Amino acid sequence: MDTVYEWKYIDFVWDSEDIKQRAIDSGEYDHTQIVPMDVDKSSDGRVFVTFLGAYGVPAVLGIVSDQMGPSGPLIKPYPDWSYYGQGNCDFIRNVFRIAIDKCQRLWVLDNGWLENESPHTCEKLNCQAQLHVFNLKTDHLIDRIKIPDYITHGANGAYLLATPIVETYGEQCEDTTVYIADTYGHGLIIWNNGKWSRLEDSRFQPDEGAENITSGGDTVIWPSGIVTMDISPQICETEPRELHFHSLASFSLHNAKTNDLKRTNDTSTINFEDGIDVLKTQAIGVAFSSGGTLFMGLAAESAIYCWNKYKPLEKKYIINVAQDKSRLQYVNGMKVIRGPTLDDDELWVLSNRFVTWASGNLDYEKNNFHILNGSIKKLTDRTACA
Repeated sequence: MDTVYEWKYIDFVWDSEDIKQRAIDSGEYDHTQIVPMDVDKSSDGRVFVTFLGAYGVPAVLGIVSDQMGPSGPLIKPYPDWSYYGQGNCDFIRNVFRIAIDKCQRLWVLDNGWLENESPHTCEKLNCQAQLHVFNLKTDHLIDRIKIPDYITHGANGAYLLATPIVETYGEQCEDTTVYIADTYGHGLIIWNNGKWSRLEDSRFQPDEGAENITSGGDTVIWPSGIVTMDISPQICETEPRELHFHSLASFSLHNAKTNDLKRTNDTSTINFEDGIDVLKTQAIGVAFSSGGTLFMGLAAESAIYCWNKYKPLEKKYIINVAQDKSRLQYVNGMKVIRGPTLDDDELWVLSNRFVTWASGNLDYEKNNFHILNGSIKKLTDRTACA
């Protein structure tokens, strides 16, 4: 895969050097607190990047600019600086991943809480989780959808909303469903044309024995549930679409028909397909190609693997198509950027050395964060994924 962008650490396009210096002095900008999480590309060519929300992170969503700093390309906050700050629940606060639908709407999933708060704040500001929806043709906010507490809070009382996946039907996306992975609460949240539901199932939970996540020589214990997912393409008009998902602390893959997920609050009525222990290590980011190939980043392998959904969900059909111990270390973000034809599809990934960052072992003199892309046709040529 080809390197598109890389960073030693993250810096921004500031309105002035004085504003940047004040942010450094106050602690509102601390590059050691900033870790990129996801990547996506709009139809006009802009590349979006998200960042874990914490004090020291001045903006959690931005566009890669054409301006270079000493650490790499500068990030322009999206849509602008006015959407970021302290003490306001309308601000965009903590974004793990985003989604762009076919109608060029950007769906920004915001947890509402921060990983840490300002030391100058007496009380922690816990805002309601929400979806910020932007029209990418105008860059205007067109909707702010609050997620009710009874939906975000599962049986264990915790939540971390990690991934939004958008399914649309109709020329103008009249029928829209958003699937949201709740990693800490071990649930699947569904917003279907204004109606909310929440599903809980053992498949959304961490698996015992898979909590130790190793990457780049570092290991952390994360008993995390459902984390990333994607929807299979509808190649034939009568073909059902499926939501494919997995827990972070797991070596298994699962899927279910989206029509079944939208129609029930009881997972016992859903016919899941389960691939138990089919992965060599835990998977992080995943994405489907237009032809039905599921790509996934495997943590300990620092590699991209793939599986063609028209093959049995077995270990022997899940194969390594790219590996790089430096540039593919912890592939947290992954998207397939559709081209005019199947042969033009590109795989875009963001690697962030997250385990090493969480362990406090990043060397900011080296390139730590990478965005890469590659032709799906070239990645899968003459493989079981083709």
